[in-house]
Amino acid sequence: MTRFTLYGAGLMMLVVGLLHLLAPQMMMREPAIELSTVNHLHVVRAAYGGAYLGIAALFLAGALRRIDSRAALTAVLMIFTGFALGRVFSLLLDGWPVPLYLGVLGAEVFFAACAAMALRAR
Repeated sequence: MTRFTLYGAGLMMLVVGLLHLLAPQMMMREPAIELSTVNHLHVVRAAYGGAYLGIAALFLAGALRRIDSRAALTAVLMIFTGFALGRVFSLLLDGWPVPLYLGVLGAEVFFAACAAMALRAR
């Protein structure tokens, strides 16, 4: 369960991070967010692309046993639970987003639950 969780969460963040870094306009098209200035592109490439790639590196380092896998699983649990809580809060306050974001919420809950189960089994 540990390696499945770390590889799965790591690859998810790797793909999402690369897409935000390399194709920010495409990534923002579905939720109808217009990137119309250099500053918009800068923020998306850094805050989404760069940060998600850093998170991916953390998760994959745990999967490859370059860092403590328990620490990496704890990071999956905390980061994905934080994302999910933010999305649920937005659902309650703001309403329903595009289906893509509901799918992302499902993936975040799934990997947070996997991390919790893997930590509990250790």
